[in-house]
Parts: sequence; structure tokens; C-alpha cells
Amino acid sequence: MKLIFSISSLLLFFTGTFAQNFTQTVRGTVIDKESKEPLTGATVSLLNSNPVKGTATDINGNFRLEKVPVGRQSIKVIYVGYKEIILPDVIVNSAKEVVLNIEMEEVVVMKREVVVKANAKKNETNNDLVTVSGRSFTIDQTQRYAGSLGDPSRMASNFAGVAGGGSDQRNDIVIRGNSPLGLLWRLEGADIPNPNHFSSQGANGGPVSILNNNTLANSDFLTGAFPAEYGNANSGVFDLKMRNGNNEKFEFLGQMGFSGVELMGEGPLNKKKGSSFLLSYRYSTLAVFDAVGFKFGNAGIPQYQDISFKFYFPQTKIGSLSLFGIGGNSATQLLDSKKTPAEMAKLAFPLDIDYSSRMGVTGISHLVRIGKTSFVKTVFTISGEGNDVDIDSLNYLNNYNGVPIQYRRTATTRESLHSYFSKKIDSRNAFKLGIIVTTFQLNMKDTAYNARLGRYKVNYDINEGTGLLQAYANYNFHVNEKITLNAGLHYNRFLLNASESIEPRAGIKWKVTQKQTWGLGFGSHGQNQPLPVYFQKTLIDTGAGRYIFTNKNLKMTRSLHYVLSYENQLGANLYLKSEVYYQQLSKIPVSRNPSVFSVANFGADFVFPDADSLVNKGEGRNYGAELTLERFFADGYYFLVTASVFNSEYKGGDGVWRNTAFNGNYVFNALAGRELKFKKGGILTFSLKVTDAGGKRYTPVDIIRSAQEGKTVYVESRTNELKYKDYFRTDIRVGFKKNGKKITQEWALDIQNVFNTQNILTQQYNLRTGKVEKQYQIGIFPVPLYRIYF
Repeated sequence: MKLIFSISSLLLFFTGTFAQNFTQTVRGTVIDKESKEPLTGATVSLLNSNPVKGTATDINGNFRLEKVPVGRQSIKVIYVGYKEIILPDVIVNSAKEVVLNIEMEEVVVMKREVVVKANAKKNETNNDLVTVSGRSFTIDQTQRYAGSLGDPSRMASNFAGVAGGGSDQRNDIVIRGNSPLGLLWRLEGADIPNPNHFSSQGANGGPVSILNNNTLANSDFLTGAFPAEYGNANSGVFDLKMRNGNNEKFEFLGQMGFSGVELMGEGPLNKKKGSSFLLSYRYSTLAVFDAVGFKFGNAGIPQYQDISFKFYFPQTKIGSLSLFGIGGNSATQLLDSKKTPAEMAKLAFPLDIDYSSRMGVTGISHLVRIGKTSFVKTVFTISGEGNDVDIDSLNYLNNYNGVPIQYRRTATTRESLHSYFSKKIDSRNAFKLGIIVTTFQLNMKDTAYNARLGRYKVNYDINEGTGLLQAYANYNFHVNEKITLNAGLHYNRFLLNASESIEPRAGIKWKVTQKQTWGLGFGSHGQNQPLPVYFQKTLIDTGAGRYIFTNKNLKMTRSLHYVLSYENQLGANLYLKSEVYYQQLSKIPVSRNPSVFSVANFGADFVFPDADSLVNKGEGRNYGAELTLERFFADGYYFLVTASVFNSEYKGGDGVWRNTAFNGNYVFNALAGRELKFKKGGILTFSLKVTDAGGKRYTPVDIIRSAQEGKTVYVESRTNELKYKDYFRTDIRVGFKKNGKKITQEWALDIQNVFNTQNILTQQYNLRTGKVEKQYQIGIFPVPLYRIYF
């Protein structure tokens, strides 16, 4: 660390000795948003430049602006018959070219004259089929938002309707009271497994993201009533895009921070044909320090590494091709046996845990144009995920000698083909037809000690395969220049048990005035159960040890989304949005006999429950209101304020309505940032985030039964009845950027929970003390970062 500090300080000295006006090239491509046809002759200009700096796109839609000053710039694009576009927050660094892919929307021309004004709304989704409950996000936002740590999931927790998954150590996303498992991850048009390190069976997040924000392009985040092209999800969608590498010059990045020590390179493969590569590798920062002799006590050092890549070939004989992928593995040991006797005596259930996980996806994407108004895009991927767990009990009754209590090995692989045809009929009409075919192979072995039976029990011994077929159609109709209608249909068929769903979707946007827009969205959605649920065994003959599968015929959980939205562009950079929603869930698996159990609560504890003999008789309901007030980055500052009030309930096999594990009732976020420029080219940044949210739901402990049974026993009839005290946390981030002639450097310090607020994570019964003891979330947590472009 001292060596890195010394080198970066030396570079800072030399790059800051003389004040210089550094410049960089801004270039890119302008295309039609729906047909992807290049737009020839579009005017691209740099706003607030004197003299005016501008250019026009060539026959392939390409443009180039030379000698653009470093800093935040605004780009304006004009093309006859299309809505003007203003990109108001383009970051120009001295060491890296800016490459933009700009999509323009054709004007709907009616009989009367239409006045086209520039569109600078940065929150609009890339997918123009989204009418409600969606927004786009940028790489810059994942970097400059306090508390985001470069992680898209943590950044999304600032948005309305989103809450954390209950643990500061993880990035699980709870959308409008739904389980984190209801979220769909999509990368480059392909549905992918949970893209996080240290992921566990039954969760959809993790402590560290495998997604590398340095390789992502602007992407979409959807929270309800999403279009027909998205299926097998009930709560939301992360639709992620990877950017292409620079196809004209080689560029590199080095970084050390929360996500690891990183080296990234990009550059041309064939300049004449415009092909390029993008490749990044990261390795655990703490593991690097440990390897060179820095020790961190007896705590297990998290070991993880990941890779991201994309090879892009825009001009081949068969169309445009790209090869892409992400992948990572992680491992750690949490060994209570290395603690002192005094520390061990305080633990309710001392354990030695050996844990590892892995995830990867690689794919090929092909796009071929059919005339000037149609194209076919096909994405084929192979992906997989898995984890291994070994747990030894160190109970004092056994003199702290390790006794194996759980052994788990899981691996899920999938092959997926997503192909769709998109046709732009005219400026008012367009449609899309697509299919998604996915095969699954699940291998899972899980053996655990069952205290009630007094022996080890095989919970899972699975080697099974199945598949999921999906098809969809969507029609986009611009009724006139003010009203847009999207309607679609999605079809699911799960091959394991032939369960299926037909899901209509619809949305309408009405631009009442130039600044005010109303939206209405409806969606019918279906989602399969987590694969291991289908293969849970039920013991029917204790003597012979005979089991049967009682969950194999479970149907999909269904949900109906109703959303009403209102948007108001209060000023050039000030935006207001409000949404109210109701979500009705049905066919949720619950116990056959009266019980509080429901799959609606899966993902709350990051431990996959063993539940057999389930039936699709459970229900759920989520409803609430959300408010967003956002000032986009301009004049050196920005802010984002979101407020959500909601209620999330479920009905189990006992027919009683209860709070779900995710029913915090409200979330309030306030985020603000400031940027100060210095004459010698340095840029100082500040960001502050405050979160106030309803406390986590919990079930009280039955102290008498816990003492009798020697483990934590809860009062089942009061499941999720109580809440911990409200959650409160303040994060700050301070950063400094310095542009040199050939390098750009950044230093930052992100301090999470700066006031060291003690937020409760969970509670359990301590057998030694006979008391219920609380465990707390992460306290104050500083995270430094250094980044260099060259």
C-alpha cells in the first residue's frame, strides 16, 4: 500500500506541475432506436463551445469530435424527422477516449405540424417498451454514489421501491416487498445466474459483485409491470449491457478497491473492420495483502477472483458478432475454533465453516439486419453456478471438538438460446417476436445432522435435468405524438411437470404537456420455484429409508402488477416522479398442513429451507406509493431523494395473513453530491447518502423451549409479527481526480455507516447464558480506492 501511495503521489506531482488544457476525442455512432439502422448526416455538436465544435455522421452513422476539453461536457444530436437528443453529462478524461452509441427516436408526424424539442431526460430506459417502473443507470452513477462501491446492486438501493436484503454484508435487492429471488438478471440479452461472489443456494445476491462496472454500458433497472420480453420473474429486472472495447487505440486501467485489485485492457483487433476486445481480471484485495505479509487476525480472508470479457466483430459476412462472458470463484473459512476460550464462551453456537462458490457465463451474440427496418438478434449462452459448504459444530457440550453437522455440494448448469425478430413498420408502429429455450442440469448433495432423529439425514441427492420454454410478442404503437401504447403476451412452459402460464402485458404513456406525463401499466407474471424445491424428498418408510418427491408437480407462482405513474420535468435538470402500485400474488407454495411456512419468505435468511409436501395454495399482496425527486448532474452538483411506503403480506397454509419477512413498511433515501474543479485540472468530489428504513421483521424466541431443546426455537404463531428498531445509516464518499497528458488518476475514500450506528441484524438464543442475544450489522467501514487510466 505504501508503494502504491508513493508511486501515485509521484505521478500526481508530475501531472500537476504545469497547468494544461488537456483534451480528448469524443466519437461514436448514431442509429435509429427501433430498427438499429445507422443515421447518415446527423449533426453532432459540443454545447457551450466557442467557437462551436460540431460534425456530421458518415454513411455508417459514425462521428468524431476532436480536441474536446476534459471534464463534464454536453453533446447535442440533431437529425431531420427525429427527436433531438442532449447528452448532458458526458465525462471526458485525458487518458481515455469517449465512445458513444446514440439511439434516436423518430418523430410521430400527424397532420398538424410537430415541434420537436431536445430530450435530455437521463432516467429514460434504453428499452423503449418500458412505460412504467423503470429507469436507466450509468457507470458513473455506480462510481460516484456514496455507498455504491462500484456495485450496480448497491447503487440500485437508492431508487424508489428498493430496499436492501436485510444484511449490510450483502447486496440482495428487495423490490416492493418481494423476495430477492423474484429478480431476473439479464446480461447482453441472456438470462444468467446470480452474478455475485459468495452466493448461497436460495439467495440472489452476495457480499461482492462479479459484475465489473468498468465493463458495463448504460443499462436498465425495472421494478414492476415489465414488458413481455422478460419472463420467469415476479419482482424486477436488471437488464445489463456490456460496452465494446475501443476499436481504434489501446487503453488500460488499473484499480484497487472494494471489488479487488484489477487490471483491464481494451483495444482494436482489426481497425479496418472496427473489431475490438475488452478484458478485465480482478483478485481479492485482502488476499493480495495477506500474500505479501499483511495479517488480519484470525478472521478468514475472503479469497475471490473474477474475469469479464467481450470481443466485438461488427463487420462479418454473416452480420455482427460478439463473444462475451463473466465468471468468478470465491472461498473463505470462518473458524470459531481459532478464537480464544473467552471469545468462544460468548458464542451461542460456535461453528467452523468452510465455504466456496463459483459462477460463470459465456455466450455469443449475433445480429443480422434484414433490409433497413428489421433485424434478427440471437444470443446463445452456457452458464453455471454452485457452492460447497462444510460445517462443524463446536458445542461446549462436546468440549469444542469439531463434529460435522452439514455437507453440501451444489452445481447448476444451463444452456440458453434467446432469438428475436424486430420490425419497425413506420414511425408509429413496431413489433418484436421472440423465443427463449433453456435447459437446466441440477446436481446437489446435502447431508445434515438431524438432532430430532439422532442421525444424519440426506436432504438432497439430486442429479436431474429439465427445461423452460418461453415465447413472447410485443407491439409498440404511437397513437400520436403524445400517446404511446405497448401491448404484449408472454408464454412459459416448464418441462419438468408441464406447468405453463400465459401472461398478458400492457402499458400506456400519455404526455399531457411538454413536461408532464402519466403512465399506466399492467402485467401478468409467472415464475418457477427454485429448482431444489422440486426435488425435496419426503420420507415415507423410516425402516426402509424410502423417499418420494412430493414437490415435483408444483406450479409457477403467479403475480398481477398494476402501476399508475406521474412524471413532471420541473426544470432543465429537475425531475419528479410518483408511482402507486398493487401486486397480487397467487399459487405460492405453502405447507399442505396448516402452517406459517411460505416460499414467499425465501431469500430472507440466505439459508435454503428444507420443505416438502408443498401445495400451490398460498397468496400474497404488495401495495404502496413511491416518490422520486432528482436533480441531474449540472453546475457541479446533483441530488436524488426517494421515499417509499408499502405493505407486504402473505397467507400460508394456515389461512392467516401475516407480514412477509421483507415488510419494512417504508424506505427513505437522500443522496447528494458536489464536484469542485481546480485551475490545474484537479477535480474534488463529495457524495453523501442517508438511509432511514423500517426495521427488519422478526419472530420472537421461545426461551423455555429453546432451553429444553438446546437450540433457538421461535414462537411460530407470531411469525414476522415484530420489527427491530428502524434502520438508519449515513455513508460518505470523498474523491479526487487528476488528468495528466497521458494518464488519469482517481483517489477515493468511501466510508459506510460513518456514525457507526448499531443496526440489528438478527437475534438467537445462547445456550450458555440462557439469554436471547442480538447480532448487529456492520459498523463504520472505510473503503479506499485508487484508479488509473493510461
